[in-house]
This record gives sequence, structure tokens and C-alpha cells, in this order.
Amino acid sequence: MPRIALEDVEQRLSSVHCAICKASTFGIDRRTLQSDGECRGVCLKCRYNFPVYTDMEFYLRTQPDVPYRLRDISCSNCQHRGVSLDFRITMSVREAVYFVTCSTCQAQFAERSSLEAFE
Repeated sequence: MPRIALEDVEQRLSSVHCAICKASTFGIDRRTLQSDGECRGVCLKCRYNFPVYTDMEFYLRTQPDVPYRLRDISCSNCQHRGVSLDFRITMSVREAVYFVTCSTCQAQFAERSSLEAFE
């Protein structure tokens, strides 16, 4: 499973809002890029930063509930169920977001994760 390009990650991050200032303009701090694909996303308005995880192969192997959840996610475009996980972020301790692609129509969208909210 190839990792997603950081430019694509930056572009797709605009579909979520910053946990602090609610802006939707983000960048990736390339100085933080690790060999496992983890890096830091940064809000370009308030400089809030958060982890971005791009190694989904390892994540899916170590989190047995996630593949089942991905099969149940409905596409926001065509309403079919079943998506692939491209990358994920932890915007705050209460908000984790999966960035997914529909298996049917290839639409890309963000889906809030109900499995990673730490309350």
C-alpha cells in the first residue's frame, strides 16, 4: 500500500477545521517527517500543530476494529458503503479524522473517527 504524497495530504486537510481557530488552511511541517510516514500538520492561521499518520498498512494490521468500521462508512457522494483509508489525523484529544476514498466512485472525503476519541 503506497503512502500518500504530502502535497495531497495538505490539499485534503482543507476539508477539516482547526481545533483552535476553526480555520481550514493547513500545511505539513516537512522537518517533522519520520521514516514511518508520521509528520506534523500545522494550521497556517494560528500555528496549532497535530499529528498526521500516513502508514495505514501498519495501522490497519494493528487495529482490528478499523477494517470493519471502514466497510460501514457510507460515501458522501454516492451513498455506497465501503471506503479505503488514505491517512488519518488526530486533530485534538476529542477528534480523530480518517481521510478516505470511496471504493465505488473514488470520491475522497473526511470522516470523523468514532474509534479514537479520548473522552
